[in-house]
Amino acid sequence: MAAALMPYPEKCTGCRFCELICSLYHEGVVNLRKARLRVVRKDIKNDIPVVCTQCVACGESCCAEACPEDAISRVGGVLVDEDACTGCGECEKACRYGIIRVDGIARKCDLCGGDPMCVKFCPFGALKLEEGKENGYERIISMLEGW
Repeated sequence: MAAALMPYPEKCTGCRFCELICSLYHEGVVNLRKARLRVVRKDIKNDIPVVCTQCVACGESCCAEACPEDAISRVGGVLVDEDACTGCGECEKACRYGIIRVDGIARKCDLCGGDPMCVKFCPFGALKLEEGKENGYERIISMLEGW
């Protein structure tokens, strides 16, 4: 089983530092809209980190399956081949969590090469890199229903 990010919303304070560090690390700018994860405010006291599950929780409707160019592979994590990506947006439509964004080419979480910055810099431990947690995403999905 491949490793994936596991959010722990009960520890999230909504500081959005994970989004900040993600955009800075990947894009070289502080721009929360360019982060490859996001924090959703469910209500006044509940913030939920929404992360790419590396297709662990996506089933058949994953971004890799939707890509007509085979630019997204599931080998060694779920990665975008930027040279093969045409920016068609099919992966963005298929992403169950709305995490993939297409800005010329598809951009998604690549786990920072195995050492996710969002995990490393979350001051509250609301994100962890874990293996074998496919059933754990069901609790996150239920939290997101209706947001």
